[in-house]
Amino acid sequence: VFKNIKDFIKKKIGGSADNSNLESSFFSTPAPPAVDTAADLGPGARLVVNSKNPVGQPFSGEYQEQPFRRNDRPVYAKIGMPPNSQAVYLLYNDAKQWAFTPHSDGRADGWAYMPDTAMSPAEAKGDFDVWNGASWVPDPTLKVTDKTAALQQKQAEAAAAAPAAAKASEAAAPAAAASKGSQAEEASAVVEEPPHEPVKLPEEVSSLGRLFWKAHWQASEKTLIHWPPAPDGLSNKALPSHPGVKRGVLPNGMRYVILKNAMPPQRFEAHIELHVGSIDEEPHEQGIAHMMEHVCFLGSRKRERLIGTGSRSNALTDFQHTIYHIHAPVKLEDGRGMYMPALEALHEIAFAPEMLPHRIEKERKAVLAEMQQVNDMEYRIETWTLSGLHETNKLGTQFPIGKEEQIKAWQQKDLRAFHEKWYYPGNATLYVVGDLEEEDMIKGIKKVFESTPARHKPSKDSAILEPVWGAGSEDPRSLFRRKLGKKRPEQLHNFSLPMIGTESVFTEAASFDPSKGEKPWQGPLRIFRNELLEGLQFNFYAKAPVRPLQTLEDIRHLVAVRILIGVLQFRIVSRYSSNHAPVQIDHSDSFREGCAVTSITINADPRDWRNALACVVQEIRAICDYGITEGEMKRYMAAMLKDVQKGVAEADSVPSEDHLNFIMTSDVFDHVVMNPEQSCVAFQEVVPHVTMEQIHVTAKWMLGFIGYYGRAAAPPTTAVVVCTPTQVYQEQDGQWVPFNITEEEILELMLSVPDKSREDALNQVDVPESLLAGKGYMEKILSDGVVDKMTAWRACSRKHDEATGITQLLLPNGAKVNYACTTNESQGTMRMLVPGGRSADTQENLGSAMVGIRTVSESGRVSDFSREQIELFAVSNTMSVHLDLNLEFAFIDATFSMTDNGLVAVLELLHLLFQEPRWELPAFVRAQQAYKAQAYAVQKSLEQSTLDRLMGIMYANDGRVSEPKVEDLNKLTLAKVRKAVSGQLRPQDLEINLVGDFEGRAQAKMAAVEGGLSTGKHREEEAQDAEVVEVPAVARERRLRELDEALWKYLGSVPQSEVPQVEMDRAPVICESEKLSPEERQRNAHLEDSDERAVANIGGGAPNRWGKGDAYHTKCMEAKKFSWDAPDNAMKDHPLYPSMCLLAMREVINTRLFSTVRDSLGLSYDCSFELSMFDRLPAGWYTCTVSAHPSRIDEAVTAAKDVVMGVKKRPVSELELSTARRTLMRRHETDLQTNEYWISLLTHLQYDNPKDTTCVRDIEMMLQKLTWRDVQNAYTSLLTEPHQLFTSVSTAGPGSSFISGGARPTSQPASTSSGAAAKKELIEVD
Repeated sequence: VFKNIKDFIKKKIGGSADNSNLESSFFSTPAPPAVDTAADLGPGARLVVNSKNPVGQPFSGEYQEQPFRRNDRPVYAKIGMPPNSQAVYLLYNDAKQWAFTPHSDGRADGWAYMPDTAMSPAEAKGDFDVWNGASWVPDPTLKVTDKTAALQQKQAEAAAAAPAAAKASEAAAPAAAASKGSQAEEASAVVEEPPHEPVKLPEEVSSLGRLFWKAHWQASEKTLIHWPPAPDGLSNKALPSHPGVKRGVLPNGMRYVILKNAMPPQRFEAHIELHVGSIDEEPHEQGIAHMMEHVCFLGSRKRERLIGTGSRSNALTDFQHTIYHIHAPVKLEDGRGMYMPALEALHEIAFAPEMLPHRIEKERKAVLAEMQQVNDMEYRIETWTLSGLHETNKLGTQFPIGKEEQIKAWQQKDLRAFHEKWYYPGNATLYVVGDLEEEDMIKGIKKVFESTPARHKPSKDSAILEPVWGAGSEDPRSLFRRKLGKKRPEQLHNFSLPMIGTESVFTEAASFDPSKGEKPWQGPLRIFRNELLEGLQFNFYAKAPVRPLQTLEDIRHLVAVRILIGVLQFRIVSRYSSNHAPVQIDHSDSFREGCAVTSITINADPRDWRNALACVVQEIRAICDYGITEGEMKRYMAAMLKDVQKGVAEADSVPSEDHLNFIMTSDVFDHVVMNPEQSCVAFQEVVPHVTMEQIHVTAKWMLGFIGYYGRAAAPPTTAVVVCTPTQVYQEQDGQWVPFNITEEEILELMLSVPDKSREDALNQVDVPESLLAGKGYMEKILSDGVVDKMTAWRACSRKHDEATGITQLLLPNGAKVNYACTTNESQGTMRMLVPGGRSADTQENLGSAMVGIRTVSESGRVSDFSREQIELFAVSNTMSVHLDLNLEFAFIDATFSMTDNGLVAVLELLHLLFQEPRWELPAFVRAQQAYKAQAYAVQKSLEQSTLDRLMGIMYANDGRVSEPKVEDLNKLTLAKVRKAVSGQLRPQDLEINLVGDFEGRAQAKMAAVEGGLSTGKHREEEAQDAEVVEVPAVARERRLRELDEALWKYLGSVPQSEVPQVEMDRAPVICESEKLSPEERQRNAHLEDSDERAVANIGGGAPNRWGKGDAYHTKCMEAKKFSWDAPDNAMKDHPLYPSMCLLAMREVINTRLFSTVRDSLGLSYDCSFELSMFDRLPAGWYTCTVSAHPSRIDEAVTAAKDVVMGVKKRPVSELELSTARRTLMRRHETDLQTNEYWISLLTHLQYDNPKDTTCVRDIEMMLQKLTWRDVQNAYTSLLTEPHQLFTSVSTAGPGSSFISGGARPTSQPASTSSGAAAKKELIEVD
């Protein structure tokens, strides 16, 4: 459209578009060559469209007749459009109108229409009405003519003028020449106008173009949504920029962004982003950007020199970006700096790769292996979804992984050509964030990168010239991408904006008559069917323009969106009987797609999909019709305020990597980057101005595509993607039966869902302020002498370890407490656990503990409070509680606010969970059904079923270590699962671990902050002194006493349980492999699928974290006379010694797997080695996972086995140990900044095992003192002899499914079908 506007102005008004504002701002594609004769027209007629009115100019140009018809009339498509542009059709639509429209199916919508029944638009007599961005206006100058007739008429006129031209032959030569030139121009042009001065693009046309083609937020102002006026000053008050973020551009065009941040200390992140991805590839280059990433990254010798320095590096390619990143220490132990080597490695990767032939071949194999690995069901659903979501651009068809046949064909010259085209400084941005001085950062960047040649000479429009940041640096042809002095594909979006019209009338151009059964077209609906899917999933998507966050009004809009999502999510959850409502709602800016996407995902049982879908549609419609309540707005506003305050409290603990990613994504969309204090101030300033009216209008704008589905004024859904199984299992008769869902059924349901009344929609749940207020029994328990009792208890049961900062308590009921004070995060974290887990199940009650824990969670109720009340209580107090279990323990994870009595709120809930849980039969049935669905899903998952079969043969089908079986789940009852859980969740067996800012340092800092910079330690010296907040000793002691008192009051007061404890000491024992044949130690399986993949798991016995294995493992260790004392390390008696040796050995084996199976042999993209590392059970195993193409999976398995077994013949080297040590130490240093890691350090400190506080204190010391002999000896503790290895290999692809023992069959039987209702089962092969 814009190209034709340019052509029109160039022809009609005159002047050179190349020198006008039009060319520099909008146009880049040259006009198509002129067609001079009818013989050049090709098949089908061509029409010419012209308009003298600016509003009609976007439709000017040539249109080619298509090989299909609509409503018994020809369809014409505009030709000469830029690549990937949305099509423009001229057709006779279903409303009996000639219309200009982006759709070819005849639906009654579009940009311009004319009611006329003529058989051709050239014969129509009326005028077109055109949408100008605000209303429909007539354009009597918009005319359609037949090009063939026009050419013939021009040629006839030229022939008639020939005699007159001959008589004028005596005229002067210049006049004759001018006459001939004039005749030639008339013969080759349909319309010619005298030249005029060049003009700027009219605003009306600009608005029209933005509405449908460009991602400008202002486009939504031209729709039916009438936004309430912004409060005075908000729209004009710009957001403050982060003062610590510094930007610059080198003379060669490379941009850089730096930020000083001291978390983690003495570390830094350096990322270089090349602004090129898969959508920049030509049709014959699909996948070359990704392969280029592999070749550049792994072919860098300077990057290889970083290995063993405690650095880590990686790379990624997506649609629009290729990013290489390095995380490294500022200095090594010997004082060598790492900043310059890291920059030099990035420079070599981006601008000076060797691209050696042998490296290209290695990476070709790796990319092909990666293609096989990623092609799981989730990836296929994603690509299917993207193809519907982005039907107007390459995002829907050109995925980064590429095309296999093209990847196999590229040579070195092809890669060099792509590198030359896109890998140059003007197309790169370097980001550096870390514990470095700004001056040193900039100095290093200039030293390494400034001398790099620009390679592509900058033009006046390139981003080397100002502006280099913000909207002015964006390429108008390709949204949110850097402006370059070269052509790149347009990436335009089909937005789901509220449709154009006036108030409640949509216009005749898109009208429909419900009385005649007519329905509006509401976006593409795609159904993805696959027999390996278990559940049914609906995905509704709407794309919208990104709204750059630049003013306070933009923040106010963002607040409204966040409130809406929270309210709607809760309303839908409250409609479900379970608090595991399978609905996810989101609205966010997509970094890789260049647009904002509203997504609504509904997971449903195929048998009950109608109720699930109707529930969501009805609630969305209600929120669009009536908005939200004042109570809901206040509740979620308060929760958001706590969240931004949390950001301020955590500002100094945000890792550099998170800062860097935030800046990078913000820059893509031209968001202003603020620090946490600035964000908090902005939020507090806009909160008073957020209104109910604004939220209601935002709901229509964001959710109207579902809420008003089928109505005339509804925004069309950008895409609806339904993922469905082809069959479902009927338990009553044990049969797989066909399942089918149609587009007509879905549309009919969505159009027939009844509305909710205002009263029902706005009905509020009473939210308790306290769960224990008024209960009475707390007062009875704590009535007399409570202060004296607590003081005496605290004096005799409290232990504090100064070296680690860990405090330990023993509550009156026997529960054990470990806590540590940190300022890592503004919220507190808790883990309550009891020994037991799945290992406590008996053979008769397999899965009972697991289903029981899920039953409690499904109920979501305690005492006499409803699930809805508990949910809103959690929202109001910014807390979460999650119940789960593993093989060793059952546990409850909780997070809570460190302000406003957040800890007390979560302790109240946990108190009632132990005192008054609700065991409900419907909750048990839902939990049982959930695990049955999971069991069926495991059978259909290549990866999960492969691992499950490995555990089955390693542990002789011990159901405790495998996924639950349906037949075992069917044996369970509510009484059985309640007994299993009650025998584990006993208060006297609890260990309670807490991590948080219990001393109040961050809270005191928050109260003192009035703005300024708070991102790591990057202030000026004066500000650094001001930031240190010392909490007085008295206040610190008071806070810790309050913490101890709360634990004693709410958890210590829970009486001990009289239910007998479940049996704890039945550890699983691995099979005695020497008694098994090779066939019994191996399982092979095949899953019928459309695409080929393969995965394998290799496993064997191993000790637990403390060096102890099961009975068979112990027997094997005695036979080989293994001892942890063998290396005679001075630290061999330390509790941590076995685990540190095992972790270092794991790193060594993983490095060898990568270098051998992946890098040298090219057999697999991913090969990994893991250890179970149990804490309580004397048992354990290791697993090695490898994926490959089915034709090479056996070869890959053999190579992986050789690596695992080869450590015996090729001992661990000092270099390997040094690399492993640095990796583990850096990981430990980084993880110490998270509450989750601290919880893992505290866990099990007071159980009957070797762990004590020295296991927290001495981790770094133990790693430093390890020798290669220690690690080599630890390898001996694994069962790795050939007869001790177990293997499970699975393939997927064409052919019937089977499971067999022994070697994989060389050929697979062809797939057969015995009818739609045939029983579906696996073929057992002995």
